[in-house]
Amino acid sequence: HTSVVVKFPLRNAEGHRYALCGIATDITDKQRVEKIRQQLDKDRLLLLESTGEGIYGIDRLGCCTFINSAASRMLGYPPDELLGQDMHDRIHRASPDGTPYPRSRCHIHETLNDGKGRKVNDEVYWRKDGTPFPVEYSSYPVIEQGLVTAAVVVFLDITDRKRAVPRGPGAPSSN
Repeated sequence: HTSVVVKFPLRNAEGHRYALCGIATDITDKQRVEKIRQQLDKDRLLLLESTGEGIYGIDRLGCCTFINSAASRMLGYPPDELLGQDMHDRIHRASPDGTPYPRSRCHIHETLNDGKGRKVNDEVYWRKDGTPFPVEYSSYPVIEQGLVTAAVVVFLDITDRKRAVPRGPGAPSSN
């Protein structure tokens, strides 16, 4: 058992000590719960960082609440430049040809609105340097007490996959 003990003197009306008082509080359970919480936080971080997929979370407004290293690397942003920022405006703002991609058509924001997960196979995200890259992503709602409170997005850079797509008959060779 672990206890926190506070000791203090008791004094009479003249200010002379006549006793020593102590109060002890057992904090064993509190420490055990704190260790479990710390382990869960560590496990969650290890899971996020152990995958090659980009993973980020957004709140109801579409602002980034967390991002893993793979996502940060693919997007070219340090995490602190995305946390708290509107992810649609930063990385999902335009179609491959550069025309604006309205939030009202964004599948990720549809997930926030209706609570249904979605998988999208061929869109683009935009890097910090302004270049687009093809992505496949899934958006999943975070539901608390029956309400959608956030979303988690998992994405892959599919550049290599698109390069490997066989060309049709008569198409020029890439060699």
